[in-house]
Amino acid sequence: MCDIYGILGSMELALTTDGTRAALRVLGRVSMAETTVLSEYLRVARENGAVRCVLDLAECTELPTTIVAVLLRESARLSEAGGALALTGVADQNPFLRDAVAAGRFLHYRCVEDAFSGDPNRTEKNPPPEPFPARP
Repeated sequence: MCDIYGILGSMELALTTDGTRAALRVLGRVSMAETTVLSEYLRVARENGAVRCVLDLAECTELPTTIVAVLLRESARLSEAGGALALTGVADQNPFLRDAVAAGRFLHYRCVEDAFSGDPNRTEKNPPPEPFPARP
C-alpha cells in the first residue's frame, strides 16, 4: 500500500495505491494548470502497478473545461494496460464532465468502495444530475 498527498494552489490530492488498484481523491478547486498534476498522480499509480483507478471528485468544487480530454486520455492509458478509470462524486463541478458521465463515456460509482467491489450493478445507472439548461 502506498499513500501520496499533495497540495497545489487550492487543490489537494490524496493517492492511495494497493496492488492493481488506486484511488485518487481530489479536494477543492482544480485550475486548468493543475490538470497536469492529476495526470502525474495517475501516472505514478500506473507505475506502482495500478490498472484500476478511481478518481474521487466528491469533495472537488470546480473543474476546468479541459478535464474531459485529460480524463479520456488517462482512461485510454489504463485501458491499454487492461484496466479502467472510474469516477465518483461527479456533480456540478463541470457541466461537460457531468454530461460525459451521463452519456456513458466514464464509469461512475456512488463511492470508491463501490468502484472496487467488483459488482457491476453498483454503477449509477443515471449518474449525475440533469444537464444545465440551454442558455437563452
